[in-house]
Amino acid sequence: MASYAQYKVTDKKCATCMFWAGSRTIDFRAYKPFNVKAEAGNADCIAQKGRTSTAATYCPKWQQWEKLFCSK
Repeated sequence: MASYAQYKVTDKKCATCMFWAGSRTIDFRAYKPFNVKAEAGNADCIAQKGRTSTAATYCPKWQQWEKLFCSK
């Protein structure tokens, strides 16, 4: 069984980044995004080719996951 970690959407972690390729779910409170629940483990970084990161990793290419949906 996979383990998960939970992060606030404002945390600058890979799990909250629009470039995170791993699995995650977004929890809402009062119709606003509040937490990101991401599976523990590694995922490839879409922003930096060849880089593997964990959900808790921080990198300078971080962009909030919401920007992906708001920019369309």
